[in-house]
Amino acid sequence: MKNLLIAFCGLDGSGKTTQLRLLRDWMIANDQVVLATRQPGDEYRNNTRVRNYLDNGVVSNMKAIALLAAADRQNHISEVVTPNLKKGHVLTDRYLYSSFAFFKARDVSVDFVRSINPDVPEPDITVFLDLDPKVTLQRVMSRDGALKFEERDSNFFESVRETFLEVIPKNSLILDAQLPEENIHQTIINKVKELLNNDF
Repeated sequence: MKNLLIAFCGLDGSGKTTQLRLLRDWMIANDQVVLATRQPGDEYRNNTRVRNYLDNGVVSNMKAIALLAAADRQNHISEVVTPNLKKGHVLTDRYLYSSFAFFKARDVSVDFVRSINPDVPEPDITVFLDLDPKVTLQRVMSRDGALKFEERDSNFFESVRETFLEVIPKNSLILDAQLPEENIHQTIINKVKELLNNDF
């Protein structure tokens, strides 16, 4: 049975983390070895330059921020994804496609982001939870009680969503994020079973 790399992508508030957790729990219940992780990691998220942009909109060189994200991803793949795929399945909350989408909205080209992210393995399944950007803002505000710099403009998320739909693999599982949670979960399970030849 093949070990799967499964990426969950989508706008903030689309339910990525929830669906990843549900799939992880289902896999564990079915005696599968599975690791849940996320990109980018804390090294990137807590970087002073990254935080200054995300929190305050202050940045001197956006390509430098993209390079920080790429370095974080390369480390994550070599230290977390690759070794754990040898042991079992890996589920990741966000992946390379998020960098394409978010950095394009920040005026960094997809070609540049692709050039600084070589040899990134394509997931066996990319789950894209599609959500109206206006609903994204409502959910984020309800969840966090405040909006980060980028989250204050729905046009930003319009751009992110459009790019996601352009750059995710053609065989991605695109799901309406406003469907009932259990319906989305069952569709994901069905796809996983299909790829594993219904060995569960």
